[in-house]
Amino acid sequence: MNSSMSRESGCRMMRRTAEELEKSINAEEARAEKIRRRIAELEAQPDPDEEQINALKQTLDVLEKKIEADRLSLSTLEDVITENC
Repeated sequence: MNSSMSRESGCRMMRRTAEELEKSINAEEARAEKIRRRIAELEAQPDPDEEQINALKQTLDVLEKKIEADRLSLSTLEDVITENC
């Protein structure tokens, strides 16, 4: 395989990976929004279940950190694609 074909394959692969990562981030953001809404619903109740609220807040915190890390990875990947493809 010559270097031109190799570079094209790599670029195609990186673009596909970036698209998949972007879809994953979007799904994670939608899930985070659902968790935020559920927390708000629980907190609005007269006698909120603090244990459940705290568990959801911990889940949300972990998810938000993953989203942030995934966004950074996507940004880096997009930079590599821009520079090399």
